[in-house]
Amino acid sequence: MTVRVLHVLEALEGGTARHLVDVVRHARSVVHEVVLPPSRVGGITDPAATDRLRAAGATIHLLPMRRTPWSPRNGESLARLARLVRARRPDVVHGHSSIGGLLARLGAVGTGRPCLYTPNGITQVRAGVVVERRLRRFTHRFVAVSASEGELAVELGLIGSDRLVVIPNGIELEAPPPVPLRARLGIDAGVPLVGTIARLVPQKAPEDFVAACALVGAALPDAHFVLIGGGELQAQVDAALQASGLGARFHQLESLPGAAGALGEFDVFTLSSRFEGGPYAPLEAMRARTAVVLTDCVGSRDAVEHGTSGLLVPVGDPAALATAVVELLCAAERRRQLAAAGRARVEERFTVELMGARLDELYTTVAGR
Repeated sequence: MTVRVLHVLEALEGGTARHLVDVVRHARSVVHEVVLPPSRVGGITDPAATDRLRAAGATIHLLPMRRTPWSPRNGESLARLARLVRARRPDVVHGHSSIGGLLARLGAVGTGRPCLYTPNGITQVRAGVVVERRLRRFTHRFVAVSASEGELAVELGLIGSDRLVVIPNGIELEAPPPVPLRARLGIDAGVPLVGTIARLVPQKAPEDFVAACALVGAALPDAHFVLIGGGELQAQVDAALQASGLGARFHQLESLPGAAGALGEFDVFTLSSRFEGGPYAPLEAMRARTAVVLTDCVGSRDAVEHGTSGLLVPVGDPAALATAVVELLCAAERRRQLAAAGRARVEERFTVELMGARLDELYTTVAGR
């Protein structure tokens, strides 16, 4: 018999929405139902995510949810979700991200349905960690999207190693349509170009990216820099840019449709995050055969083997990030070697087909089939 999974996601944005779309598309032996808010309150909404989930074959249930855990609306939503679980009788309930994970695990209590949880980035807030520890007994399997995320979950007491499963995020190997970013920005082909794709939120530390760019720009006066993303830290980024002296050499695009198709135009891709779950952008850069420099944080460090398929630098150290970028910009053959090894690593470890097959196996096992 086919396994039926009921997913719950409040964080209808960015990588979390993309992850769930990929799960529905590529865990093909499963019938998927998805509980989503009509729109995200207190956060960014990906307006196309619901349509993509429907197109992938999911049955959609709309349920108002709030990003703030203690919102009274979440209490109402929990009661409605519990009734939905009893009515739909899925074989497995799967909560995604913090609020989806909270509601899914509590909503499945007393129904006899096993509940999985994928955090897509473990909370750094102390109160959140306390809540996650209390939810541990309701978590049948903790599904980490990177090995280091799984290690952190065990270290923090969020789950025991016997109930931890690591299933890395994956991407399509086929290259997306190219985006002529250099032509759009008026940057010649021979000009060194360093870029990132990141929301302007504390997790991504965009101010560290700007600080590193300023140092690279001082060392290499012809280099240009691109930041694709917007968000709540825009004012801080603007202030850092004002002080950087980069002027017209720094380009920000709040959004860029099909941005993954532009990554092959970078000479070096960077990600300055403080923590991740299993980031997509570095994998997409590696697919495009672009050398990557990442901070050595949870989630990001799993994407590369340092010195072989990419470089890792300490978190919160723009000078180290800049030094690594300058090293690669000044060594074309070294860049090519890292880029080729990065592409091979994605092909070996980070495909959506591998992710889907592992999830199929997990759902079948948990459902007792």
